[in-house]
Amino acid sequence: MDFNSDSITPDFDADDIDIFEELSSSHSFTQTQTNPLQQILLEDDGVNESIAFDSDVIADLLQVLAHHAIVKNSDDPSNVLPAVANDVDINSARVTSQEDEFRLSLLVELQDEQKIRPCVRVRQENGTLNIVEEEEKVPKQWLPLYKMLHQALSSAIESLKATAQIA
Repeated sequence: MDFNSDSITPDFDADDIDIFEELSSSHSFTQTQTNPLQQILLEDDGVNESIAFDSDVIADLLQVLAHHAIVKNSDDPSNVLPAVANDVDINSARVTSQEDEFRLSLLVELQDEQKIRPCVRVRQENGTLNIVEEEEKVPKQWLPLYKMLHQALSSAIESLKATAQIA
């Protein structure tokens, strides 16, 4: 059946169409939407392309996955807190995006009731997400919290990669 014709004739019968043949033919539609996760996280024969993607969607996905990793791997979140902190809210995991960078942070309450959001950063470079390694800049007392955030973000990125490969 030729779908390029301008009109449908009176003898048209939809049962005569082999939909699978039509979909696989050279004049069938071309898919305009692609999986943004697959484009971002998978390399094509070692060549990365610069692509546009909705950073809010990626941030939301990273946030959900990182929060899951934090809850799953943290029996007692107070174990990762330095002496200057009173509490950490593991349900406050948040990923924010700015240009080509994402930040995973948790809300930490200090002894003087101030609240801060220590974070781990990841950059989108050449179509891949890469964690910004800053362990040497982190004060020793904050290293356990930094490592927990780092592991959660790494786990979230790996989950996105696995999802993109399945999609």
